[in-house]
Amino acid sequence: MITTVTSQQLLSLRRQRVFLAALSMFVAMTAAAGVLGWSSHNTIVRVYDEAVKLLAADGQPTPPNPFLLKPELSLLSNMVVYVPLLGALLALLLGHLSLTDDESTGLGRLIFSRRVSRTGYAVGKIAAAAIALSVIVLVAMAVSVVSLMVVNQRIPPISVLGRLGLFYSMSWLYLMLFALVGMAAALLNRRRSLALLSAMGAWLVITFAIPQFTSALRPTSSLNPIADPVGSSQRFFQITALARPISIAEQYKAASGQILSTAAPEPGWQTALRVVPLMVFVGLLVAAVVILVRRHDFSRSGNGE
Repeated sequence: MITTVTSQQLLSLRRQRVFLAALSMFVAMTAAAGVLGWSSHNTIVRVYDEAVKLLAADGQPTPPNPFLLKPELSLLSNMVVYVPLLGALLALLLGHLSLTDDESTGLGRLIFSRRVSRTGYAVGKIAAAAIALSVIVLVAMAVSVVSLMVVNQRIPPISVLGRLGLFYSMSWLYLMLFALVGMAAALLNRRRSLALLSAMGAWLVITFAIPQFTSALRPTSSLNPIADPVGSSQRFFQITALARPISIAEQYKAASGQILSTAAPEPGWQTALRVVPLMVFVGLLVAAVVILVRRHDFSRSGNGE
């Protein structure tokens, strides 16, 4: 049953071209991160070459190449912004469509008119979203590897590829959280438009509101993985800072900074702990979606607006 539901959902996403659109957009933003990194690299190299010529003409020693002092994966630092901003919205849409299409077309009523396990149905839907996002993330990782090869003109070492794999694995988990939010919102709201709006509201709270309260970040700085808090000396923010460990967006950005070596180094165990809240919330949402599917009334058609 799980395999059947998973296959049917993946086929539905392909027929609707939703998966292709999500894949294309994710690849485009990954390529954009690579292009920006390549442009920055070229600018630094040109400035350095000119500086070397001037210093050599004056008989002064040549300073080290500044690009060689930068972490190799800093080329992809913009992905830390793109994943929570655009990737999460794409994941929301995938999760939303996974359940609303069955209800609006009446397929849900047809399926559950037979002896079908609701738990198997829910797990199949979750598995389909997980597979679709896995493919998207793997393709994005391949694009990132190509970008690194083009900029550095060599194959990235195993250590760099390992860090890249860790970053995209964590990004996949982050995207799964929002796909599950989209599913839960679809099960809690009868109207499709309201379900999608509710899911986007959750995205806004997680991405902007919670970081602002827990770290005193300005809304425009919430996506910056290196932004310094403002007003953190205020008593209010000292209290709300206690909830910072469960701020998913902040922990994702902080862990990404460690993996990509773009933030001040910290012990490995501390970085691993940053991923724990994300894993816990994903587990809770999986359980919530299964419970909601088991209690949902599929005998009524949803509004297909």
